[in-house]
Amino acid sequence: MNVIVRSRDKEELVLDVSGTINSASAKEFQRLVEQARDAWPLGRLVLDVDKVAFFSSAGLRVLLRLEKAAPLRIINASATLMEVFQDTEFTSIMDIRKAIPEISLDDCELIGQGANGQVYRLTWETVVKLFVEGAPLSDIERERELAQRSLIHGIPTAITYNLVQSQGRYGAVFELVDAESLSHVLRDHSERFDEYAQQYVDVFRGFHTTSVRDGEFPSVKDIYHDCIAGCADWYTDDELDLLRAVVDSVPDCSTLIHGDYHANNILVADDELIMIDMGDVSVGHPIFDFLATAATQANLVELNPAFAEAHTGMPVGLIKRLWSYLLDHYFAHKDPREIGRIDRQVRLFSKLKVACAPVLARNAPAEIVEGSVADAKRNLLPYAQDLVGSVDW
Repeated sequence: MNVIVRSRDKEELVLDVSGTINSASAKEFQRLVEQARDAWPLGRLVLDVDKVAFFSSAGLRVLLRLEKAAPLRIINASATLMEVFQDTEFTSIMDIRKAIPEISLDDCELIGQGANGQVYRLTWETVVKLFVEGAPLSDIERERELAQRSLIHGIPTAITYNLVQSQGRYGAVFELVDAESLSHVLRDHSERFDEYAQQYVDVFRGFHTTSVRDGEFPSVKDIYHDCIAGCADWYTDDELDLLRAVVDSVPDCSTLIHGDYHANNILVADDELIMIDMGDVSVGHPIFDFLATAATQANLVELNPAFAEAHTGMPVGLIKRLWSYLLDHYFAHKDPREIGRIDRQVRLFSKLKVACAPVLARNAPAEIVEGSVADAKRNLLPYAQDLVGSVDW
C-alpha cells in the first residue's frame, strides 16, 4: 500500500493511492493521508484509487474518519470498488466517482472547435467534447453540472452522459443526433442566414429572460474578480483597481448568462440550436454576455482576423454580419441611434474580457495574450472611469 502526492493547489490536494487497504494496512493508509493533508491543508482532499485492489471494512472505516474530518472525493474507482461502495451505501454519504474509460477518437469526425476543446461525433446518437490538454477534471465536472442545471431551466443544451479520456485529455459524452456547428451552417448555407441568425438571437434572449435562485449558479462578477486577481503580474495595482471598479459598477441581475456565446459554441440538430459549451454559465447583467460575444465577434476580428476566424469557425465578413444582426434584432424595440450607442458601449466593455486574457485565454498563442493586454492598456484603462455606472439598460 502506498500514498503519493500527485498535485496540490488551492482547489484540490490529489493523492494517488495503490495496493490493498485492509486491517494490516489501514492505520498506515490513514497516517500517510493525514500527513499529506497536514502539509497542505488547502482545498478538497481527492483520493485517486485507480490502483487500489480492495478496501476492507478497516479501510472503509478510515474513509469515514477522513470524511468526518473534511469532505473528500474518491475518483477512478474500479467496477469492483464501486460495487463495494454501493453495497455499503458509501456512495450516499461521500463523493465517489467511477473510473473514467479511455476511448479512441482516431476515426471520429470533428464537428466543432472552440478555445476550450473540440467536439467529435462518437456515434450516430452521441458526441464527445474533448477538452484542451491540462484542463482540470473539476472544471469539466463543473461544466456538466452547469449544463444539467441549465437544461432544467429550459435552456437548449444536450443531456450529458459519462466522462471519458483520450490521449491524455478528458472529455464529456452527450446526446446529439445529426449535429453540425452553427458556424459551419451559417458559412455553408448563406441562404438560411436570417432563419438561423434569428434563432441565435432568440436563444441569447432566452438566457437573459431566465431568472434563477440565489446560489444556484456562480456570480459573473465573482468570476471576473477571480480573473482580475489572476492578472496581477500584468497590471499595476491602480490598473487592477480600475478593472474591479468597472465590474462592480454594473447593475446586479438574477438572470442567466452564457458567458461565451458565439456560433462555434452552438450545434444545429434537427434545425434546433443546442448549446454545447456551458462552462461559463453564471448569473449577472446581460452586458456581461454581450461583452463576451463582442470580444470574439467585434474586438478579436480587429485585433487578429486570422485567429478570430479560427476561433469562431467563420470568415470575418460573416462574423461581423452576425454581430450586427444580434444587436439590431435583440434591441429591435430601440431607436437605431440607441443601438449604435449600445454597440459602442459593449465594444468598450468587451475590453474587460480582453484585459483578462492572461487567465481567460491562457491556451492561446503568446502573441494573442500579449496583444490583448496591450489592447486593454491602450483602449480600456484610459476610459475605464467613463464606464463606471454607465450601464442603463
